[in-house]
Amino acid sequence: MTTGGAPRVKSADRTVELLELLAATPDRRTLVELARDLGIPKSSMHGLLRTLVQRGWVETDTGGSRYGLGVQALRTGTAYLRTDRAVRRLTPVVDRLHRELDTTVHLGRLVGGHMVCLLTREKADVRPMLRTGWPAPAYATAMGRVVLARAAADDTSLARMLPASTALPPDALDALRYDIRRIIERGHAVDARSTDRESGSGVAVAAPPKLGPYDAIGVCAPDLTEPRAGEIADAIRAAITAGLTGRL
Repeated sequence: MTTGGAPRVKSADRTVELLELLAATPDRRTLVELARDLGIPKSSMHGLLRTLVQRGWVETDTGGSRYGLGVQALRTGTAYLRTDRAVRRLTPVVDRLHRELDTTVHLGRLVGGHMVCLLTREKADVRPMLRTGWPAPAYATAMGRVVLARAAADDTSLARMLPASTALPPDALDALRYDIRRIIERGHAVDARSTDRESGSGVAVAAPPKLGPYDAIGVCAPDLTEPRAGEIADAIRAAITAGLTGRL
């Protein structure tokens, strides 16, 4: 098995696929379900699960029959945030905006055509734009579109940065191109109204390219107006400048 000419290790592939499946599943799964969904023999799945349980990557319920992610996954994810330079530099910026604007604030990153929220400072009564750790198609959120506006210089690069599973109809693609042009003009992206019961409205500004070329900060704002969006965008840029010049 190869990817781009490089050989892939079957056991490593299976381990990663299993962890990714468990991460995408809200409920714990049985061995039979996991083996079926990944196309792995039950005997092989049993050995893989046993090893991962012993190493803390997978946990079982009290009956030992259903499996979910273990605490080692949390420890590794926390280490990623702790060691990532952009996250370290931008965390104080997120904290400042959370205090000053008294609302939910996110730090997100474009990964594989999806925006993934890396860090959130929540306000209890404000609906978030993204859920921490859960990917959303880049075109579907202001945080994703503001990064696309900077990174996608033409239709070819834009298509390359959209999720591989996504084929936008022509009218939706035209609307995305129009929105990207507006984002470039004003320097920020806006979700003026929520199109998803789980997501709220807000404003996003891209992080400095040398620090986080695929990162953005999003500030949630209910009942968003265009003047208010501009004020929030200015506040985000001011906080970023303060953070990068040591004034936080």
